[in-house]
Amino acid sequence: MSDYGLIIFESTHDAIRAHKLLREERPVDLIPTPRRFSTSCGISLRFAAADQPLIKELMRRHQLQGELHSPDH
Repeated sequence: MSDYGLIIFESTHDAIRAHKLLREERPVDLIPTPRRFSTSCGISLRFAAADQPLIKELMRRHQLQGELHSPDH
């Protein structure tokens, strides 16, 4: 099991907006999207696995568009 989760985005704009908003609450990193997610924009966010419930809530609260991938996937 991995110690981090990913948020995959369709657009760079969405990824940068999410990074700006989420990093105010929790540590998140902009990273290149792993190759297995070929339909994305190429930029993803990585977050600590322990923060997943909070990240989900923040995405909902800020109406962020992104596909959250659990640490165990």
